[in-house]
Amino acid sequence: MKWAKTHNNELLQIICGYHSLPLAPRGSNIAFQPLEHLPSLNYHRPGEVALKLMGGRICHVPSCKTSLEIAETNAALASAEEALALSTWTVATVCRALSLESLLALLAGTLLEKQIVVICPNLGILSSIVLSLIPMIRPFEWQSLLLPVLPKEMLDFLEAPVPFIVGIQHKSNEVSSKISNTIRVNVYKNQVKTCSIPHLPRQKELSSALEPIHAKLAAEGGSAGRHPVYKCNDVQTKAADDFLAVLRSYFESFFSDLRSHTITNVQSNNDRVSLLLKDSFVDSFPIGDQPFIKLLVDTQLFSVLTDAALSSYETDER
Repeated sequence: MKWAKTHNNELLQIICGYHSLPLAPRGSNIAFQPLEHLPSLNYHRPGEVALKLMGGRICHVPSCKTSLEIAETNAALASAEEALALSTWTVATVCRALSLESLLALLAGTLLEKQIVVICPNLGILSSIVLSLIPMIRPFEWQSLLLPVLPKEMLDFLEAPVPFIVGIQHKSNEVSSKISNTIRVNVYKNQVKTCSIPHLPRQKELSSALEPIHAKLAAEGGSAGRHPVYKCNDVQTKAADDFLAVLRSYFESFFSDLRSHTITNVQSNNDRVSLLLKDSFVDSFPIGDQPFIKLLVDTQLFSVLTDAALSSYETDER
């Protein structure tokens, strides 16, 4: 900071000043003054109550009894905070850019941990669509690689044998040769090319609930185009929140009867170990929805979420 002031480097002064800010406790406010002649920026860091609304199993930190429980709870809070920070502007953007049918196909591919490539020359829209998947799949959490914008120098990354979600600005011949087996989302064509994957459970019902909200956000495209993607008006904010609330309620309904499909083994030291009976869980869904659920139960994001749920059952029974 001293060197920046001596050499009148205002940009470096702003960076140093921001870097020196203390991390605000959850639920508190913090103000940042970039430079003396510039107005201060005020930020409210959401508290635990707001973060719990993002879905997922989040315990109250003071109620945690072990260091492991505290670490797991802090990790869950950090994940929820990330999703909340991304929620409004990314969801508003993806609903303007993609039809509801394309969006649901993208969500299905994400939940089944497919390799997904989003193509759009506009950096703001491109990164928004990739990042929108973080809040939209809550209470699930993406467990693999996610890059909002893949640099040209890293195109070999597209051949990685793992699930990924990446954004690419331009579809060159080299890119085309590497993504033939992926789910391709062409934003400007509003086109999602998928491999053969089953539809989401109760997709017609979900689509009916989301359609009026999606239409409201899509209709805001004209006014939104005059502003950066991260700026949303009150109408967009309310609609994006409603859109996410419907999705969270839908995904959480998958697990409404999870406990009845578990068995608990009490070991000699009185520890309890719970296991999910996957076949029983799959069979609890209508026959038409079972193809998707059969694939879902083998994903890492499903295992992480259900392991947390089973762990909470074990704690409740002690």
